[in-house]
Amino acid sequence: MKTYQEQVSSRFAAAKINGGASAAQPRGNGRYTVTGRAGDRYTCFVIDLDNVKCDCRAGQFDKPCWHAAAAFLRHIADHQVAA
Repeated sequence: MKTYQEQVSSRFAAAKINGGASAAQPRGNGRYTVTGRAGDRYTCFVIDLDNVKCDCRAGQFDKPCWHAAAAFLRHIADHQVAA
């Protein structure tokens, strides 16, 4: 059985395969829409860097999903501060 960290890492890999940050469309206030592989649309919330939620089946059970990973990547990309 995979550790939680391994599950998260594999979900980031899946997000990158499925379009990465561009798979998540911003809707404002930390809310993103991600279209799943089967065409279903999911709403993800990036509350803070340690708290990302998705309304997909996995997300409803607090399991990592690639939709939330894509939303997280988009959130980070949109909020990077120039050094």
